[in-house]
Amino acid sequence: MAEIGGFLDDKGSFEGEYLAYIVDASSTIVGSALGVSPVATYVESSAGIKEGGRTGLTAVVIAFYFFLSLFFTPLLTSVPPWAIGPSLVIVGVMMMKVVKDLNWENIKEAVPAFVTMSTMPLTYSIANGIIGGIGVYIALSLYDLMLGFIKWVNKMRKMVIKEQNQVSNGVESMVEII
Repeated sequence: MAEIGGFLDDKGSFEGEYLAYIVDASSTIVGSALGVSPVATYVESSAGIKEGGRTGLTAVVIAFYFFLSLFFTPLLTSVPPWAIGPSLVIVGVMMMKVVKDLNWENIKEAVPAFVTMSTMPLTYSIANGIIGGIGVYIALSLYDLMLGFIKWVNKMRKMVIKEQNQVSNGVESMVEII
C-alpha cells in the first residue's frame, strides 16, 4: 500500500514503518481472537490511496460513510455481488503493477507470491491467499534449512572419515615398524 501511495524512500522504507507493522499485527491478532477477518489488509485500502487519500482522516471519512450505509442495508443487499465485480477487477489490475518488481528468478520469492495471487480469487478471500503464501514461504524456508543442515552433516561426516583414515594410516605405519 505504501508503494501505491508513493510513500517509499530509496531504501524501500517509509516513515513510521515499524509502528504501522505493529498496529497491523496487533489488529490482526485481536481480530482473529474475536473471530473476524483480518482487520487491516483490504483491497479497498489501495483504492482509497489511489484516489488521493494520504492521512488517517481518509479512514475516518470512509468509516463515517460505512456507518451511514448501515441505514441503507436493505437497499444495498438488493445489489447482486457480480455488480461490484468490475470495480474490484480494476483495483486488482492497479495492484498488479508491483508484480513486475518481483524477483521471478528466486523461487523462494516467486512461488509464495504466485500462490498468494492465485489463491485470493479462487477462494474469494484475501486472508486465505495471504495464509497460502505464508505457508508456502515457510515450507520453502524449512526445505532450504534442512538442505543446509544435510550439507553440514555430510561435511562433518567427511571430516570424521578423513580423520579416521589419518589415524588408521598412522596405526598401520606403526604396525609396519614393529
